[in-house]
Amino acid sequence: MTTYSAARTAWFQQLALITMTAIVVLQNTKQALLPAKQTPVLWSAEVAAICGVLILRSGWLRDGRDEQLRLGTLANNFYEPRRESLISGFAVAGGVFGALWWAAATWGVVLTGMRRGVATRGLLDFEVAALAGAITGSIVGAAIGLIAGQLWETRHRRNRVMRQVSNG
Repeated sequence: MTTYSAARTAWFQQLALITMTAIVVLQNTKQALLPAKQTPVLWSAEVAAICGVLILRSGWLRDGRDEQLRLGTLANNFYEPRRESLISGFAVAGGVFGALWWAAATWGVVLTGMRRGVATRGLLDFEVAALAGAITGSIVGAAIGLIAGQLWETRHRRNRVMRQVSNG
């Protein structure tokens, strides 16, 4: 990952956490953006987003120098792009799934807004719910992608070492 994209990703993660925290803070005021029954789910999403960002920012599961030395080389241009693709793919899938789930779970806010004569407020609340789902889903998806990438890389490296030993 280049320095530019790493810095940009860090800003996106921080902006995502700020957005989720703002939604949680507003939830306990009269300007709450989600129905009260969604508050426990919202807090769970906030905790999941924080844990996901901590995992992604920690550098955990990213150092494979010892395994690379066992293969007889220090060059590692094979695993990094594939691992980043897995992280990105899982982030997109998680974001789509999260947005769809939250939108389906809070569709009633649009109907409630229409019944009260404030359809725009209901639509805004619905969009915020979908945004919160997309943010949480993408962060959690990226963390799952990181773990999946590490599992794949570990398995692939082990198979490469076994092939070298059997051919060697």
